[in-house]
Amino acid sequence: MRLLNGVKPSIQAMPGRQDPPRPASKGDVMKKLHMLRTVLVLAVLFFSFLFLPASSEAKTVFRLANTGGPNDDYTFGCEQFAKNLAEISNGEMEVRVMNNGVLGNDRVATEMAQQGSLDFSLIGQSQLNLFVKPVLAFDLPYIVDAAKNRQFLEAFDPYTGPLYKYLDAETQKVGLKLVMTLDTPFRSYAFTPRSGVENLSGVRGVKVRVTMSPLERAFANALAMNPTSVGWTEVYTALQQGTVDGEIINYGTFAAANHAEIADRFLLTRHNMAKIFVFMNKARFDALSPEQQKMIIDAGRKAQMEEWDFSQEYERRGEEYCKQHNVKLIELTDAERAEIMKNIQPVYDEYAKEIDPAFLKLIQDVQK
Repeated sequence: MRLLNGVKPSIQAMPGRQDPPRPASKGDVMKKLHMLRTVLVLAVLFFSFLFLPASSEAKTVFRLANTGGPNDDYTFGCEQFAKNLAEISNGEMEVRVMNNGVLGNDRVATEMAQQGSLDFSLIGQSQLNLFVKPVLAFDLPYIVDAAKNRQFLEAFDPYTGPLYKYLDAETQKVGLKLVMTLDTPFRSYAFTPRSGVENLSGVRGVKVRVTMSPLERAFANALAMNPTSVGWTEVYTALQQGTVDGEIINYGTFAAANHAEIADRFLLTRHNMAKIFVFMNKARFDALSPEQQKMIIDAGRKAQMEEWDFSQEYERRGEEYCKQHNVKLIELTDAERAEIMKNIQPVYDEYAKEIDPAFLKLIQDVQK
């Protein structure tokens, strides 16, 4: 055997050589018995705690994924829901709102809710149509009269609202239970100084951020803009770096995201109302007792009405923010408004064919 640094291997290290077993002493036996007793005691304690009956302090904890920041109106709605549910359930149910898209964008989070790896997800109407096709109707330009927005929202009451009834039935087919409908004010286009936009004709060729909604893209194309899909959490950087020079947004969200740092003008089309929905995994909802289910629906109903009121104040404060930061607010002329309506007629003709006519009629009827 080769020597290592001049040292012969010891006889114990020689292959095939083993020492004869040494009889266990009384001390060794006692040590082993002591270790065995310790393991058994720990095992008993573990399983005792595991199967203890729930105490009065035990509660069910849910997670809600929210892409909004702490100052957004729909974040307020989510937090009110958590507060209301804690009160209604006397602390038996807790909702932890995960803000700022930490669990992924609204599409990813809603897929997680579908699959059951997340309890609640929040998603905008423009992404929801990827799960439920009829929701595409909400993105039709000017489909909702701004003067009748509250009347439209009331149709999402979980007990009496025809729009809630329709949408909840459709989303349950894909594993989602509708809990809340939140409001954000009507959206227009904001632009960077690079865009040079001063009126409707100035938007031609400008790259604008749109969601995955085909109708948002079609509207931008109808105005000869260059639509580019960008997720909300990447919009600020996209505007800053020039990936896009415009975005569809309302005053309140513009202010909450501090976009006056990168955009300095609005073209006030007010063409797109934006509704935000909160869903629960249907299987998780169905597994709850009827009493618990009612608590969740009641907490959501109260929270959505609180958010509807907050949203109006949110928009007012957003407009003040724009004025304080010298953001140009460019109103459309009557001629420009007529031009838009003419240009978007083919959009209506094309996409109305893809939407359930009964749903379109329902949207119109609730505004009468």
